[in-house]
Amino acid sequence: MKKIIICVIMAIIFNSCTSQTKEQQMEEIINKTLLSIEEYSYNPVYSIQVNKSGCKLIIEIENSIDYRFTENNGESMMMPLNPMLIKKGKQKAIIKVFPKEGDSLLTKYAYINLTFYYAPDKDSSLKEYLKIVTYQLPEDLASKKIPYYESMIEFDVDIPYAYSKDLNKAKNLYEVQNIEEKIIRKYNELRIICKNLDKLSYLREQSHMISRVSNTMYIEKNIKNVTQKYKENEFGVVNSIVKKRELLPVENYDVQYYAEGKIVALWQKNLNPLLYLKGEITNNEGVVRVFEGGDPIFLYWPEDSDELKVW
Repeated sequence: MKKIIICVIMAIIFNSCTSQTKEQQMEEIINKTLLSIEEYSYNPVYSIQVNKSGCKLIIEIENSIDYRFTENNGESMMMPLNPMLIKKGKQKAIIKVFPKEGDSLLTKYAYINLTFYYAPDKDSSLKEYLKIVTYQLPEDLASKKIPYYESMIEFDVDIPYAYSKDLNKAKNLYEVQNIEEKIIRKYNELRIICKNLDKLSYLREQSHMISRVSNTMYIEKNIKNVTQKYKENEFGVVNSIVKKRELLPVENYDVQYYAEGKIVALWQKNLNPLLYLKGEITNNEGVVRVFEGGDPIFLYWPEDSDELKVW
């Protein structure tokens, strides 16, 4: 009986210590993010209203990364552009259009309408958002019988930050020996972290991305605000509410380089992220629904690092 009581007490103490350690580690991550946040004299916001149906769409900012709209059904949403903008000046948005699943060619049902907006401040009202450029997919694409269409939009931005400096100093991945092997290794490391539901390790891996998004979206520099943002933005791939979890293996992928070889990502053949989770979620009413989703993982090689890091 005494042995049982001692074991129970030890288990309680161990769990308490583990919890405390996790809390301390989370505190360290938040403080690190807080230290990386800059404050700027002006906070302009750029965004894009995306309306598309009957096709798949990729919007890539030249010398940066991309957004992907790969649902077979229609999609309509306003997306922030700031996290993709790395320096002020002229920007080129590359519009890449693919057939939806089940089609081999673009059809007459392919529809895309894009509107790029500018607002002078992050707290601007909707009335202050100004159109800077619009784009619509040509209507005669079906007659061309093509499996892919690409066009480009140019616009100017004035932003206070310059993440181009990070990329200028980063390694050119085209010049790294056995780079694909190193990319696969990094993806597998991230996959294992997700499989183990190791949220803290995942947040550490994402630290540069979190810092970059925080700065480009002008997150206020205070611990309460940063803590709240972490609570609001739960990464699905390490969220324990997803049951019967199945992570895709790191295989059968396409390699995509960005920013003249400074950034790289792996994608499924269907254009979805390769770090991809399938499972089930039970809502508050006890209804079980299928969960599917992934995190786009863009990698780069900082000048002061001996390995690839998440961009």
